[in-house]
Amino acid sequence: MPYLGEITSLLVAVCWTVSSTAFAVASRAAGPLAANQFRLHASLPMLLLLAMALLGAPWPAEGTGRQLGFAAASGLCGLVLGDIGYFYALAKIGPRLCSVILVSWPACVVGIEAAQGRAPSSQVLAGIGVTLAGVVLVLLRGRDDARWDARVTPRQRLLGLFGAGLGSVGQAAGFVLAGPAMLADGAAPPIAPLHCTVVRMATAVVVMQGVAMAHGHGLAMRKVFAAPGALRSALLGAAFGPIGGVWLSMVARNEAERSGHVGLSSALMATTPLFMMPVAWKLYGAPIGWFGALGTALAVGGVTWCLLAR
Repeated sequence: MPYLGEITSLLVAVCWTVSSTAFAVASRAAGPLAANQFRLHASLPMLLLLAMALLGAPWPAEGTGRQLGFAAASGLCGLVLGDIGYFYALAKIGPRLCSVILVSWPACVVGIEAAQGRAPSSQVLAGIGVTLAGVVLVLLRGRDDARWDARVTPRQRLLGLFGAGLGSVGQAAGFVLAGPAMLADGAAPPIAPLHCTVVRMATAVVVMQGVAMAHGHGLAMRKVFAAPGALRSALLGAAFGPIGGVWLSMVARNEAERSGHVGLSSALMATTPLFMMPVAWKLYGAPIGWFGALGTALAVGGVTWCLLAR
């Protein structure tokens, strides 16, 4: 299908807008750990059933150790390390500010590739600079997070900003590591994007549950069930995030690898803040204003510039 990767990438941005908003509401009501744990446990069985229905098997039985290892490492980086910070950030600074900071993840992809010996061009570096300038403008324009939750302390705000940055780096690392998992390994066929998503999610469930139990929070997600509003939001977030968004992002990643347009695909996925602006304004009165709109446009435009210039 022509433009399948590009269309899927835009759908990913829409899914992440809905998911981020829903999980922000759930995290504010029940806590970030409870919402994150619920997300993983609710998503894995749904993904297994979906894989069984569409692919005839819940697990990639023919996947090699190398393919499964890359998929597991992708899940560890993107769905565990990155999301620990991201869910804390959603609860403390709200979905709009989180989405603007997270837009830097494609620039992080460039940085990871540079660390692997693929140095970026001057145009790419300029695009990264524009992205960072846009993020700084949004950070300086006002306290969106105060409208989201007036109880947030300056220390919690700082930790929330750090968490969103960790989410950006984790998303980038997970995106890079997922590529080799969906490529043929010798005689072994490629792992399908949906199966790759199952492996990533299963890894995240095992690791996150182990961490929660080690800290005495093995059943933290009970808080989600205790709050009806949190439960509805978490179910909506699971449908559009780990199931819809993560799966579609793997489809987009696979299609982009085939067409050679990985940069364009990443840039389209990074347009979430553009969709988030009217949602945040409607949900909790976050003002858009010229300053915020300019910063968001610069952040998205800078990502598009640096990726298309690669």
